[in-house]
Amino acid sequence: MKKLFITALFFCATVLLYAQAGMKLRMTTLVEGENREYFLHIPSSYDGKTDVPLVFMLHGTGGDGEKMYDISGWAELAEKENFIAAFPSSMRYKIIDTDSLKITTKWNTTPDAEWTFQPGEVGKDDIKFLKKVIQEMIGNYRIDTKRIYLNGFSNGGAMAAKCTIEMSDIVAAVCENAGSFHLDTVYVPNRILPTLYQVGNKDYGPGNDGPEAPMLYFDSLISTPRLNYRNGKLQLIAQNHIRNFQLRENHSIVGDSNLALVATYLPQDSTANHEFKYIFVKGLGHSYPNWAPAEHWKWLKKYTLDQSGNSQFTLITENGYGGGNYDEGDQVHIWSEQRDDQVFTQWTGDVQYLESPNEYHSKVSIPNKNIRVTAQFAKLSPNMVMKSFNVQAAERNKLVYFYIPPDLKSTKGLVWFFHGTNGSAENFTSDPETKQMINLLMVNQYAIVALTSEESEFNIDMNNDGYYRWSYGIDSTLIDIANVRAIRDSLINRKLIDSKLAQYAVGWSAGGAFTEFISNTLGWNTAINHTSSGSTALSLNSQVQVPFLISINENDNNPNVGAQGNLEAKQNIENYKNRGACAQLHEQLKAPLYPERFDRSNMIDIGLSREIFREIQKNNLLDENNYFKGLFSQLLAAVQNNPGAFPVIIALSAEQKEAVQSQIEVTNAEHKFKADINYRTLQFMEHFCSPNTSIQEENLEGLMKIYPNPSYSEVKIEGNFSEWSLHDLRGRIMLKGNDAIVELEGISVGIYILKVDKKIFKLVKL
Repeated sequence: MKKLFITALFFCATVLLYAQAGMKLRMTTLVEGENREYFLHIPSSYDGKTDVPLVFMLHGTGGDGEKMYDISGWAELAEKENFIAAFPSSMRYKIIDTDSLKITTKWNTTPDAEWTFQPGEVGKDDIKFLKKVIQEMIGNYRIDTKRIYLNGFSNGGAMAAKCTIEMSDIVAAVCENAGSFHLDTVYVPNRILPTLYQVGNKDYGPGNDGPEAPMLYFDSLISTPRLNYRNGKLQLIAQNHIRNFQLRENHSIVGDSNLALVATYLPQDSTANHEFKYIFVKGLGHSYPNWAPAEHWKWLKKYTLDQSGNSQFTLITENGYGGGNYDEGDQVHIWSEQRDDQVFTQWTGDVQYLESPNEYHSKVSIPNKNIRVTAQFAKLSPNMVMKSFNVQAAERNKLVYFYIPPDLKSTKGLVWFFHGTNGSAENFTSDPETKQMINLLMVNQYAIVALTSEESEFNIDMNNDGYYRWSYGIDSTLIDIANVRAIRDSLINRKLIDSKLAQYAVGWSAGGAFTEFISNTLGWNTAINHTSSGSTALSLNSQVQVPFLISINENDNNPNVGAQGNLEAKQNIENYKNRGACAQLHEQLKAPLYPERFDRSNMIDIGLSREIFREIQKNNLLDENNYFKGLFSQLLAAVQNNPGAFPVIIALSAEQKEAVQSQIEVTNAEHKFKADINYRTLQFMEHFCSPNTSIQEENLEGLMKIYPNPSYSEVKIEGNFSEWSLHDLRGRIMLKGNDAIVELEGISVGIYILKVDKKIFKLVKL
């Protein structure tokens, strides 16, 4: 059989020219401020009355859509088979390729690429471009949306591989030719779909030569790492598809070694309906044969979007991780992306199936249908950073970290952060989990202050217990509480905060324990305690009324907390509730590890995160659902016992290793602060406990204020109103009036409902 080839760079092969019975159209569309072009072949049989398939063909390096239209053979096949063929053009860039500088067309597959952009060059989002083309095609033509297919050659093949991950919820099946995944990494496709990869046994890339790989070695070449032929890439491509698309390692091979061999990989789930075809063509260099369109179309058209993936239901997570195919009733963990200049705010879409639609990490209960959720983010303005300054505290100058919103009038409150044993304000606020909480507070107009305990900052073990911690007690003269008062007064005197501003305590470990004491000493609004059991004495003290949230971790392994401390925390919260005080308990459970987890640290990028995950996975430290086997100590022991099995982790810097440890401990619900309850924390701060009463709270949006709240003696009502009434949680009226002061003398400590005209407030009497 005579073959016609297209080279990736020059498209210089002899081409058979066919008369076009249909229409060749050049289209443009605006994407990211650039006019992007694509060419279409509309078959002459298209009448606009029947839905037809849409097939993409992506060109290689140096090419464009029109050249691929003219010589690939897909336009002729579209005419014959009555489908619309699309030939988009990539952008032209300045790149570095094999240490040489070039200006050429490229699909942006970075970082999964053998080339990089030259300094100053910024790649465009080609996924966004291709999706835009599909949207326009659906709007302008009768497209069968269940039969959209995609092919690519060379750099276009690598782009096609990218589409198997990021557009797998849109395309039914994909063919990659002479280009595919480059990095040895783990991807999670939006949907598992059928894929095909074709390469020649003489293909070493555009313009490169190498030894012709023996056809009889095909099985070894795709199964054995680091063989000389094609620099070991044949096996790497197979492994990437096996991992990404949940395929079995074992495979069958059929064909004629004098022409082509085809390896077929089937899904791990025997009920699924996807596969991976690996085609090895004898005598083929880095070219696209003229017989390929017909053969590939024969394979592609077997599949439709609703029949080409797993027979389970599909969960799509836009801007997040955890999507895939699952059984009805499965409980699936999902996470939002990590974005350095943004903070997660909520999931949108089919959120009725989410356990926590406002948390970056949630669980999904899979229904009997495909669902999609999208992570939404708020932009952090450039001024939203923690700054430091020295301030005169109770006895000496202290270094304080703070953020103050630019508009004092819109500031909702001041949140104080307290670190753990032997810690510091700088380390605590720079931790990725704490930073996410801080970022959420910033975009919600909260001021933030973090300071270091007196013992930690000045290396003074005041009580000789062997640790640097906070000073505990209901006593405003205790050094750490006195320091907070002095810092607060300094902020007020500098007119950075209002003296009536609501104040909140958030702490971890020893700092979590401190929140209960300082908030009740200074009459703050709430205390949020991560991973400390709290004080039994305070939980039983009827004078202690500040709303209190304790968040414990399932596998807490701190010797001062652990399982016993978790039990004490549960009992302490019950003590609060039994005397009518506002208190909540949250328990963080162990979660699966996911490939992008370590990207939450600014010292580890997403590619390295996936490599670390893969190394942990390869060394059998994760179970079948990617839960860590045991705790972080198991990984530490495994690396120490067999360092050769962990080259990626061994090569990490000390800071990167600490980041890996921290994220694994958070995932395992060990003794760590976590961002998994950021929204719940914010809601508790703003609304305390939801009382069992018929009175429903309204959002006043700043139109009316009551302060201070909580209060020992009186509260002031600021705003226009006719009358107010104070109710207990059973709805009984305790007080009534029409002046601006509510006198609380003689009222028992506890939570009350203050009704001001038709507006409702929760009020805490201390």
